[in-house]
Amino acid sequence: MLSTVKQSNVLQSYSTFGRLAEPIRCSRRILAFWLLAVGSAFPIVLCGCAMPPGPGPGGGGTDAVAREIEEADIIKLEDGYMYVANPYSGLRIIDARIIESPVMMGSVPLGGRGVELFVRENLAFVFTAADFLSCAGQPVGFADGAFGAQLQPDYDGSRLWVIDVSDKDAPEVTSTFDFNGFVTGTRRVGDVIYAAGNINWANIDQLLPDDPSNGLPSGPGVFVTSINIADAGQIFEVETEAFSGLSLDIHVSGEAMYAIGSDPTMDEVTRVTYVDVADPDGDIVVRDQFRVPGEVENRFFVDEHEGVFRIITEEFVYSEWVTVVALYTYDVADPDDVVRLARLPIITDESLRAVRFDGPRGYAVTFVRIDPLFVIDLSDPQDPQVTGELEVPGFSTHLVPLGERLVGVGFDTTAGTRPAVALYDVANPTNPRQLARIMVGDRFTSDTGSAATVDEKALRVIEDAGLILLPFSTFDRETARYTDALQLIGLEQTTLRERGTIEHRGFVRRADLLDERIWVLSDEAFQTVDIEDLDSPASLAVLDITSEQELLDAGMRDCAQAARDTATPVTTFWDGGGCGFVGPLFIPLMFSGLGLLKLGSRRRKRWAS
Repeated sequence: MLSTVKQSNVLQSYSTFGRLAEPIRCSRRILAFWLLAVGSAFPIVLCGCAMPPGPGPGGGGTDAVAREIEEADIIKLEDGYMYVANPYSGLRIIDARIIESPVMMGSVPLGGRGVELFVRENLAFVFTAADFLSCAGQPVGFADGAFGAQLQPDYDGSRLWVIDVSDKDAPEVTSTFDFNGFVTGTRRVGDVIYAAGNINWANIDQLLPDDPSNGLPSGPGVFVTSINIADAGQIFEVETEAFSGLSLDIHVSGEAMYAIGSDPTMDEVTRVTYVDVADPDGDIVVRDQFRVPGEVENRFFVDEHEGVFRIITEEFVYSEWVTVVALYTYDVADPDDVVRLARLPIITDESLRAVRFDGPRGYAVTFVRIDPLFVIDLSDPQDPQVTGELEVPGFSTHLVPLGERLVGVGFDTTAGTRPAVALYDVANPTNPRQLARIMVGDRFTSDTGSAATVDEKALRVIEDAGLILLPFSTFDRETARYTDALQLIGLEQTTLRERGTIEHRGFVRRADLLDERIWVLSDEAFQTVDIEDLDSPASLAVLDITSEQELLDAGMRDCAQAARDTATPVTTFWDGGGCGFVGPLFIPLMFSGLGLLKLGSRRRKRWAS
């Protein structure tokens, strides 16, 4: 069977499962690339400029329900032990019961790239993806002993590994579950793990026969699989449902899972499928499918609240040559007959960068030259209203609501393009205010990025401790090496304070507070830090996970660098970072091309041709 990755051979998103790419109509592609070529050739040659990355993968809401809803992650802490899904060395277990002196314990090398995991009692559920091929550039032939074992996957798509971790020194694989494609979203809901993704094209006819009754052609397909984990001694797949469409991500709220993705039959349209997951044993019922004008970036762009589905999209209207950002609300009281309630145009000719819903309120960030933050009143879903707007330099890629305050992470473009964290006062929805903004990196370099701008879980906002943890990475041109670090930011009621910096080995992907100490995780190392003096943090211990030489020997250096590439912006035309007066001359043509291809805001969508 030919895997989707082997057909498309495109670089998969580093922090999530591989996405498939949307078929782009030939005329659209030719016109877009012509505009981009004319608009960007001279500035790129003259001053090395390019567009900043679009917003990264985010997470949707997980409303409190009777059945606990949990998201997977690359690291889980249970009873003092940390379980890590490492992309190169499989499952790693760290004894962090004494955080000042952590100990590396057992590991299980797994075929494919470790992506994320759940941990329950003495079982770890690790998802992997067979997509090393795309970032390594050729079939991965690991030398004997590299990372402890051969990592060449013996499957196509994705796999779930069930691992007994009762013996922390010698964890053992007890069973595996393969998926007919790449998983794009997972959740544990009570005693059931759900996984959704895109079906491998090689066997789509067997899984998804034509069904004219729904009015939708088969075409590309989405699968949803449920796995019952109630009995540790009998983990089993309950069922798999397949339906037409494409899967970008999922949103789980209450008893519903919403599979979202671009409509494979129409440009500038999102298709949403309501999947009933109310059965506590894992039975799945596919209910209504409906189309929404425009497209979304990630699961933060959608939400369900009190029986109303809300979604904010960006749509390019070809006939009028205009981009429209708009909110849509839908009544989902009858899952078999979803009804649109309202459409609220928010702004035109702006790129949608970040969305977050918070109960009866919504927030949207758009960007062209400045960052308008919109506050939306959703208390009446049939008549939503934009109540306030704030313009600030740069743009946010992710928002974290804190009641009457809002934290945004993204990029500041006042001098160069640098990762930034901003604090907003949204107590008065008609008059949002920026309270503070902290930037990291050298203002004169374009080589500073942050994992938090493409992966919302890399940003840690610890409101109780008054602390924000922002990872960043800067390329040092004198040493030709990256400096990876974690910036500590004090979160106060009305301001932010820049505190100390923690240098780390490897691109920082996660960090958190444990027993009044900070721990930091990359794919290469695990570190603990004393922060008694927040302005001068002191490293306590560093545990090696992988080394640069091991990655090089295994042919995986390009895969490791992929994370920095997606998180590091290049100087933009409008920030004046070295382009002088040349950039503005080409802005109209550049945006025309980008409006077609969505190059700056389609980072996570990888569709197979």
